Amino acid sequence: MTSHKKFWVVGIGASAGGLEALTQFVAALPAESNACYVVAQHLAPHAKSMMVELIARQSPITVDVVTTE
Repeated sequence: MTSHKKFWVVGIGASAGGLEALTQFVAALPAESNACYVVAQHLAPHAKSMMVELIARQSPITVDVVTTE
């Protein structure tokens, strides 16, 4: 019998003002877990965000960006 480990997908929503809280959350993540974290950030249509770069500096895990373009 094969044992499967559960894998979690954690969704997080943030506005531009939520960056500090999000950075603190990411800094506290373990380097290894059975989860991925999906962050949806509300931005103006053509706004440039530094969120990925700022989070990546604090994160023990890989940070990638997905866009609709």
